[in-house]
Amino acid sequence: MENCRNEFEDQSVNSTNLKSERFSWPKEFQDRILEYYKKNRAIDSETLVVLLVSYLLMIAIGAIGNGLVSFAVLRKPSMRTPRNLFILNLAISDLTLCLITMPFTLIEIVTRYWTLGKIACKLMTGMQATSIFVSAMSITAIARDRYHVIVNPTQNSSKISNTLIRTIFIWAFALLLASPLFFYKRICQVTVPDAIADRIDTPLYYCFEDWPSTDSRNNYSLFTCIFQYLLPTIIVVISYTHIYQKLKGRMSQKRSVIKLDERIKAEEKRTRRTNTLLISISLIFCISWMPLYILNLISDFKLLKLDDKDYRLVFAVCHIIGMSSACINPLLYGWLNDNFQKEFKEIFSVQL
Repeated sequence: MENCRNEFEDQSVNSTNLKSERFSWPKEFQDRILEYYKKNRAIDSETLVVLLVSYLLMIAIGAIGNGLVSFAVLRKPSMRTPRNLFILNLAISDLTLCLITMPFTLIEIVTRYWTLGKIACKLMTGMQATSIFVSAMSITAIARDRYHVIVNPTQNSSKISNTLIRTIFIWAFALLLASPLFFYKRICQVTVPDAIADRIDTPLYYCFEDWPSTDSRNNYSLFTCIFQYLLPTIIVVISYTHIYQKLKGRMSQKRSVIKLDERIKAEEKRTRRTNTLLISISLIFCISWMPLYILNLISDFKLLKLDDKDYRLVFAVCHIIGMSSACINPLLYGWLNDNFQKEFKEIFSVQL
């Protein structure tokens, strides 16, 4: 087990005194240092309450929403269309974010030391990166699927077998892209001053990323920003722009050949609703993840220095904004869709 550098070397206490024998330490000073180590809290109580309420609400809303979407797709064969299978894939990745990575991330933000062991340390960041890769690729796959169905329809694009192969590939490729975080995330034992070592019951650990060099960490950060955010955003925006133009063109043609009746009005309403959904998908994806990626780049390239407490707060806010997409996706892909609305009503009517 690796030992971390003593954290008091960065503080006002003289590091030479920390290595002195126990009898040379004043009792009051020993108690203060002991309280610092035992109080595993990195933020104040008011901030802790705000973060707990925020994360618990998001976990509950995201888990319920994505759980309903998953159940609605799985319960009926008629709902297992190629597009809905991509939506199911997105819901599963969002469930992973809500039920696994969000609780672990909250613990990392509010505590000073890691108490959940080596496996949880690796899973926290690795599964979060995997789920975000899956979400980004699923959103991109849905956009491309809609593009092929509406703009450039082909027979192969509508086959369920092809969709299943793509979803398996998405998860395998996401795990491969996130594998460095599984490998380089590790724990190390905190070096406790000898004067209080026998008064601490259990070893203390940090969970951190131990990259071979600063350049390798920066390169991977830039890589994830491109492949998790920039590239999917560009593909989604281009795809939905073409879809919007195609749908708009269809409506213009129909207006020119037949009289505007109730049927055309209803179709126009569906078209406007589809356009609203497509634009919302692009905007939510771009806006929700932007702050976290900007913060990661600023932090990794050391463009701005923040003390530990301020960084935790800024990271928590950016992380909550990013994770909010896991709560909004069921609304965008499910509740604004007539078929999903029908399924949700049936599910709730059965339960009641």
